[in-house]
Amino acid sequence: MTSVVKKSSRQVDNILLQSPLYQFKRDVLSLVAKMNQGVITTDCEMLKKQTMYVQSQLLHALTHDPSMPGSFKILLMEYHAKSVRATLIDRRGEHSRDEPEK
Repeated sequence: MTSVVKKSSRQVDNILLQSPLYQFKRDVLSLVAKMNQGVITTDCEMLKKQTMYVQSQLLHALTHDPSMPGSFKILLMEYHAKSVRATLIDRRGEHSRDEPEK
């Protein structure tokens, strides 16, 4: 059973490593974590703002990189738009349209 779990885990890792959105988000979170290394904070709003700032700066750099394929730029822009929309909805305390009402 352990070999099945290890194989499955490796397959997931391979899928994630091939996903450009996963790599982008991982890079954003890694940079935010490095920015806050050694800082003790429980302010989630500050972390959200930092995350959105780093994400937008990386997105700006990637979209102006001539070596990046246009389809990847569109994918990143769509992802960023969803992130911004989710952040705004969260700040307003509204429910997401994707979530069923309770």
